[in-house]
Amino acid sequence: MEDILLHSEEYILKVKEHMDYCDYIKAKRLLTELLEEQPDHGRAHQMLGWIYASELNQYHDAEVHLKMAIQFDPGHAATYSDYMYLLKMTGRYNEMVSFARRAERLSGVNLVYILYYKAVAYEMLYDYGNAISTYRRAITASLDDDWIGKCEQGIARINKKMTHQEELSYLSNCNIA
Repeated sequence: MEDILLHSEEYILKVKEHMDYCDYIKAKRLLTELLEEQPDHGRAHQMLGWIYASELNQYHDAEVHLKMAIQFDPGHAATYSDYMYLLKMTGRYNEMVSFARRAERLSGVNLVYILYYKAVAYEMLYDYGNAISTYRRAITASLDDDWIGKCEQGIARINKKMTHQEELSYLSNCNIA
């Protein structure tokens, strides 16, 4: 058993090295080899899912691997951020909100990332009140000025959208539009 763990850790370290150098073809090949030997290796599924989503835009394959990663290694926090990214890229905003509710309760998850993209999902669903309150929760949870700035920009963007909506509504009521 220990040999298998050392073997899989070596694979993961080699994969990370290839990914650091943007050599996703070799990383994908190594992950595929590892999964042939250990089809229940959650971390390998997560990394392969990330490659499919981020580098190859093969969202169906990404989803398959990210779901398997969650199934086999539900405690691996990075998988939840990757799955949120996948849902965003495929425009599945209602699913993003539901998934974020589940993910934000997990220990070790990047809470600011999850909250930020949950707010983005609310914004895309025109649920501006929930979007603003979620951006504010993300600000409160963050220690990173860049994330705080992104959240503040989200709130400002929503305020502009609401102002434009009010103007359009006014013009429509006046039969000017």
